[in-house]
Amino acid sequence: MNFISIQLRLFVQESIDPKNFIGKHLSTSEFNKWKNFLDKEAAAILLSVTDWQQGFQEYDEKHIESLITALVNLSNMLNSYMFKSPPLLKNHPQARSIKEHYYYSLHLLEGLLLSLGESFPGPVASVKISQANLRAVIPRLKEKFYKLSDHFNDLPIDKELLDIVIPGLSALIYKRDITWEDTRYIASLMDLLLNDSELDNKKLADLLIIHDFNIQAFYLYYLHKLRERLDNIPGLHEQREMLLAEKDRLYNLTTEKGLTMPSKNRSLFMELGEFVNGKYTFAKKRVKLQRRFIRDTKNARTNTRFLINLPVPQFGLFIRMQIEKGFLAKENLGELFKFFAGHFYTPNTLYISPDSLQKKSTDVEFATAQKLKGHLIGMINWLNTNYNLSNYN
Repeated sequence: MNFISIQLRLFVQESIDPKNFIGKHLSTSEFNKWKNFLDKEAAAILLSVTDWQQGFQEYDEKHIESLITALVNLSNMLNSYMFKSPPLLKNHPQARSIKEHYYYSLHLLEGLLLSLGESFPGPVASVKISQANLRAVIPRLKEKFYKLSDHFNDLPIDKELLDIVIPGLSALIYKRDITWEDTRYIASLMDLLLNDSELDNKKLADLLIIHDFNIQAFYLYYLHKLRERLDNIPGLHEQREMLLAEKDRLYNLTTEKGLTMPSKNRSLFMELGEFVNGKYTFAKKRVKLQRRFIRDTKNARTNTRFLINLPVPQFGLFIRMQIEKGFLAKENLGELFKFFAGHFYTPNTLYISPDSLQKKSTDVEFATAQKLKGHLIGMINWLNTNYNLSNYN
């Protein structure tokens, strides 16, 4: 649905462009036509919106956003004519009258935006603010920002955190295409911080989480501080308990009614919670692996499993030799290797993988065969020595 006529767009974009007035004289009638045309167009827009408003639905918000965005763009164009193109009209004999009509046009469009804002507060809030309005909005935010900066100087807050919060707020104020939602969030957050005279590092950080101060620098600050705490806790069980407590703390913070940063698909709590959950899951796995390691080490020292002083590849080849020479049956090879893997361990491998042991029994490197041959020769020499077999045929 298009509420703005093509004639209005062309009029602002082309007909009253300062370049068109160079060397041209406008009659009183032309100036009157300028005002009359804009008055009729504004009235037509309001009439269309009023009629359509009766059956307004949520999905129609996009149409209203489109209308407001178009009006803001036209307003910004008029603003640029007045403040960015004055040299073009500097020597024009009717410069004053042209500028007055620019002001009239701008005032008319801003009046339309104000009227739409009263009728459709939701869609208006999410559209960028016009340049004309920014001249009033930004100074008010800056004034509050300077008060907050002075307020921080009187509080026991580390420079590391202030170096994130102060530039972060400044960046939000000077954000490109800032919206009314953005300004309300920024102003409300600064008011909350200004009214708290007991801020310290922890309380400030907690308030920023509660009120969704979702900027990358603060997110990374939180991650860094959490890692520092983890590094100072040597025990895995204690780390897991701390992370569990942090998950609970974050949840409790979000139960407090706080602000929501506009233009963010995910809240700060969701992103921080995801990181803490990941750390907690990792800590649980490490505890589980540690328990398994302790259990495996203990089992390895019992009579149920025995140490064989051969690396896994040589052990596999040793078993294969017995199979090939008929000492061990060739049936159920998988179960056979599973038995050896379950009842023996090597100096470097507490628990042998049956599949790996079987695979290494056939995929034999020359060095492995050479080493095992040396062991077998040593065994033969032992028999010769202990049973007088050296000269026996």
